[in-house]
Amino acid sequence: MPRITLKTFTEEEYHAFFRGYVSDPLMDAAPFVYSREQVSRSYIYNHSGVRENYVHLGVFLDGDPVGNFQLKRLDAKKKTCEFGIILQNDRVKNRGIGTEAIRQGMILARDQYGMKTMIGDTMGRNAPMRRVFEKLGFTLFETVPFAFHLSDGTVDDRLVYRKNMMEGIK
Repeated sequence: MPRITLKTFTEEEYHAFFRGYVSDPLMDAAPFVYSREQVSRSYIYNHSGVRENYVHLGVFLDGDPVGNFQLKRLDAKKKTCEFGIILQNDRVKNRGIGTEAIRQGMILARDQYGMKTMIGDTMGRNAPMRRVFEKLGFTLFETVPFAFHLSDGTVDDRLVYRKNMMEGIK
């Protein structure tokens, strides 16, 4: 059984993730082009503490960086946060890696940061992510019509899901 872990990226691990990253045509028709300078700037931005109330982590499969996970907009008063996740390429998709990373992120948000509610969103056409939300016990609470405008001219709805983590994590 592969071992999935969340941990802070080193800069070289961050580069290794993006050197193997292939943008998902479901999410963006424009291909990703790796640039060492751009990825270094992104690493500094995401890991230097500039982004308050954000936790940026790598998703590792047996020690190799295969995903990028963020807890975003952690609100200590409301005890809510959002999350974002991207997986590196088709080699690591549809294997339960993202689901397990989100599950671990939910536990981290609840146990380390005191969050009670987690929010995530996806495009209406992203059926795999909708299944992940359902599997993990999230419920759809908002649909924003025509919220996403992609580089190929495609427009899609934004589906916003919510999970009360005090009800348990599946």
